[in-house]
Amino acid sequence: MASVATIVVIDEEDEIRDYLSDVLSVDGYDCKCFHESLAALAYLSQSYPPPDLVMTDIRMPGMNGLELLKQVQHLSPGLPVVLISGLYELAIALEAVRAGAVDFLLKPAKPAEVLSLVSKHVHAGRKPKQEAVQSALADFVAKYQNSPGPHTQHADAADLFQVLGFRRYETMQHSMRVAAYAILLGSAYGLKARRLRDLELGALLHDIGKIAIPRNVVLKPGPLTEKEWDVMRTHPRIGFQLLAELPNMGGAAQVVYAHHERYDGTGYPRRLKGEEIPIGARLFSIVDTVDAITCDRSYRRAQDFPVAFEELQNGRGSQFDPRGVDVFLDLPQERLLEIRDRLPDLE
Repeated sequence: MASVATIVVIDEEDEIRDYLSDVLSVDGYDCKCFHESLAALAYLSQSYPPPDLVMTDIRMPGMNGLELLKQVQHLSPGLPVVLISGLYELAIALEAVRAGAVDFLLKPAKPAEVLSLVSKHVHAGRKPKQEAVQSALADFVAKYQNSPGPHTQHADAADLFQVLGFRRYETMQHSMRVAAYAILLGSAYGLKARRLRDLELGALLHDIGKIAIPRNVVLKPGPLTEKEWDVMRTHPRIGFQLLAELPNMGGAAQVVYAHHERYDGTGYPRRLKGEEIPIGARLFSIVDTVDAITCDRSYRRAQDFPVAFEELQNGRGSQFDPRGVDVFLDLPQERLLEIRDRLPDLE
């Protein structure tokens, strides 16, 4: 019989600790609860074997959750730590990812969200630490930059997405499709080789910042609240900061940073307008919209390319760069169909 998994829960609020303990205990987990970090560290330094997972609040008196995370990394390397908080701040989320947090949960979390997160890290294998993520990303970029031609079919892309821990396989397929569309559009638009490579890499990695977004926000099946949208809108900046640290990635990082901007200045996160938006991001927004319309989504079936073309016409000059729309509409439809059929969403 498999041993009972042990979860350490750290939160100064009795109500939160009791709630998490009740949810996890009912599902068969052994919970060790602490109201502050030092008591939890004392337990962790003496426990053998170590627990299976640590869940800790961020804002606590004395040692906060980020400091605790770093201590746990030294005390018990490989022990997964999930940060939980009622507040979401970009700088804290990015620091948590860099420090090695395996996930981030936003309060209030439903029982199913708590159990799904815990099961992911206790039973389904542990997500590599952030050093492994950064190493895999650097390796992928180095291979990409040292090889000629487009790479949207490259096997290294699948390896990278697996290490990044993207939650759904179709996320990778979507990213590979928009990268292929982007190459097609960028070439027709007349981009030079350097900008074309920046566009492809930016398209392929446009959602990398979501690795620092709380799991129950990224995976929420229904509409996001305004608070959750505020959290979600930070992912372009996080992606930019992760990529900008790598050599020769400035152009691609700018595509990631601006991929949710709109031509009329109503996008996010910086409300850039017109040609303030890097050309790669302007072209990306076109192909991203086309892919969203022509592939299945949870709320509707895929629609034909003419429906996407109409959407581009409707958003020409408001959401989309006018010339970019004109160039896209002149692309051979059979080339678009070939990309969509070659890279279908898979379960």
